[in-house]
Amino acid sequence: QATGAPAALSQLSLRVHHVEIHTKRLGCLLDRLCAGLNFRPTLVHPGGAGHGALVTKGRARFLLRPLLGPQPDSVVDVAFETPRLDQFIADRRRAEVAVEAACGAVPALRFQSPASGGLWHTVLQQRHQMSRRQFLAACFPDLVPAQRTESADADQEGEDDGGGAFIDHVALACHASESARILAWYESIFQLPRYRVNSTETEGGFTVRYKDSGMNLKAIASNEPPDARDHYTGLKFVFAESLNSGPNQINTFLREHGGSGVQHVAIHLDNFVQQVAAYRQRGVEFMDPPAAYYSKEIGKVQQIAESGLDLQSVRDNQILVDCEADGGGGDDCPADSRDSEDTFFLELISRVGARGFGAGNISALWRAVEAHMLSRGQL
Repeated sequence: QATGAPAALSQLSLRVHHVEIHTKRLGCLLDRLCAGLNFRPTLVHPGGAGHGALVTKGRARFLLRPLLGPQPDSVVDVAFETPRLDQFIADRRRAEVAVEAACGAVPALRFQSPASGGLWHTVLQQRHQMSRRQFLAACFPDLVPAQRTESADADQEGEDDGGGAFIDHVALACHASESARILAWYESIFQLPRYRVNSTETEGGFTVRYKDSGMNLKAIASNEPPDARDHYTGLKFVFAESLNSGPNQINTFLREHGGSGVQHVAIHLDNFVQQVAAYRQRGVEFMDPPAAYYSKEIGKVQQIAESGLDLQSVRDNQILVDCEADGGGGDDCPADSRDSEDTFFLELISRVGARGFGAGNISALWRAVEAHMLSRGQL
C-alpha cells in the first residue's frame, strides 16, 4: 500500500490493456461477448476456450478465467500498458508502493488495489518492436492463438473492424467509509486529477437520488487531449458509494461481491446506434431506461434532435443521449449482467468531445439498473 506518494510522482501515458474476469459462468460470458457483442477469441487455453480465453474487439480486451472456488464472479485485474515502465516503477518505489514482478515474457509489475474485494493492477511495458499479436502471445504464455476463420490481414487484431472499441472507464463500487481512502490512493498512484462527472458536481461529488435511495459519484481521469477522432481515450476511474444502507445496486454489489471492487466496465463504440441495433438483433439484453425518458417533458426529444440522431432509432434501441456532458455528446446503453451474478455488468458508451457523463444519463442509468434488478428480485 502507499504510505504517502510524493508530488514527484509523474503522470505517465497509460492505456487500459485488458480486464481480467474470473467467473463460474465462463461459457455464458464468452458467448455473450463473442456471439452477442462481436468480440473475437484471440488467445485460448490449449484445452479450449472454456478453460480460459482472451477476447478482443478493437482495443477492448477481456481475459476470461474459470473460477473454481466459492468466491463470487469478479474483475480481479485491470491491466495497463505504458511506454515507460522503468519510470513508473522508480516513481512508485520512491512512494513506498508495494510492487511485485508479473509473470510472462513481457516486463511488467503488479500491485494490489486498496479495494477490499481483491482487485489487482498489472502494468505492462509496451513492446513496439513486436507485432500486436506477438505482444499478446508474450503477455499470456499459457494461452495459444485461436483459430481464425477470416483472413488474418496483418496485426490489427480487429482494430480496423472493431467498431472503434476501447475501454472508456472502469467504475468501482465502494463502502462510504472507505471511498475517500480508495480515491486518494488512485489519485496518488496513477497521478490522475479529479474531474467533474457532471457540470453540477460539487467538491463532494455528483449525487444521484431516486425515491429513497441514491449514490454519490467521483471520478479521476488523465488530462490527455482527445485523439484525432475527438475521443478521450485516456485513463478514467469512477468511484460510486451508496447514500444509505438500504437496498440498491451499490449495496447489493458490495454484499454479493464481498467488498468493494469493479462494478462495471464501459466500452466505447463508434456508430453507436447501428451497433446497438445489431446487438439487439443478436439477442443481447439491455437494461432499458424508464419509459418517461423519451418524453418531451424532460427535454430528451429536443436533445436527440440537436444531436443529429434519429429519434425513432434511438427510442427503438432504448439508448440514453445527453448533450450536456462537458459540451460534447454522450450515448449510453447498459448491458444485462445476468451471466455475472449481481457483481458486474458492461456499459456501452459513445462520447464525442465529452469527458463527462451528463446528469440525465447518470440518473436514467441508475433507475434502469435499479428497475432491472428489482424485476429479478435482486433488491
